[in-house]
Amino acid sequence: MPTPPALLEPVTVRKPWGREVWYSGVEERGESRVHHGGERIPLSRFLATQGRGRPVTLLKTLHPDAGNLYVEVHERKHEVYIVDTVDAERWPDAGRMLLGASIERSGLDEVAFREHLLAKALAAEASCRVDGVAALMRAVPLQVGDAVAIAPRVPHSLLRGVNVVEFQTPVFERKILAASQRVATQTGWDSAEAVDLIDLKAKPRVTSPNGEATQTLGSSDTFTVTRHRLAAGATLSVAPWSVGWVVDGELRHDAVAFGTRSAWITPEAAELCADGACETLVAHER
Repeated sequence: MPTPPALLEPVTVRKPWGREVWYSGVEERGESRVHHGGERIPLSRFLATQGRGRPVTLLKTLHPDAGNLYVEVHERKHEVYIVDTVDAERWPDAGRMLLGASIERSGLDEVAFREHLLAKALAAEASCRVDGVAALMRAVPLQVGDAVAIAPRVPHSLLRGVNVVEFQTPVFERKILAASQRVATQTGWDSAEAVDLIDLKAKPRVTSPNGEATQTLGSSDTFTVTRHRLAAGATLSVAPWSVGWVVDGELRHDAVAFGTRSAWITPEAAELCADGACETLVAHER
């Protein structure tokens, strides 16, 4: 008998800068659950019952309400951020992130820029002030609904007050270039390795909502993220092992409903129907 789409139940992971809420995560630090067959079961068990031996695209939300995220670089991990809220009331300067190195503004060649950036990072680690590193990054403005696709080797840091929905490659790997607070999962930074790894030619862009019914927000070698705006009664065809987030409205599959700000997973191909106007984000496996 086909397995219908299921609701994902999150687990919260505390961070020095705030918290992450994992909806499809399986790690020692925490594991999401699935509402399946009238039960709430660990995601790993659900995957095993469906004959899947590898993780699905990781869906989580990031809430930097105590500080900025680390300035970090990934070797293999792809990330797609979609801005959920901007807390300008609590943080008047909210609405930005660091995205990519700003070698053009420095007037240096690549070798000199890497040396300069490393010197700033080493000084930052000694003083716990990252202003010098941040000054060598591109600061981009963000608004609700904006999407940012972050490829490997691009330095980045989400700044306080901007909450995002994130889809990412389900691996834990990073090089910390700098951090404005203590690092919880390791001793010291990875500044030298991070500086060597950075792609200085990368110019990632912010994709703003375009009002279209379907909009591609980012892709990697394993997943593609799309935004769908559905009219009441419209259906959305989703592929096996898609993971999604309801931005607004409600999606339904037979008796199973997914309301605003909920997450879902489809172990098999399925048709989801919009109860009223609905907006949803979907990570399709490639």
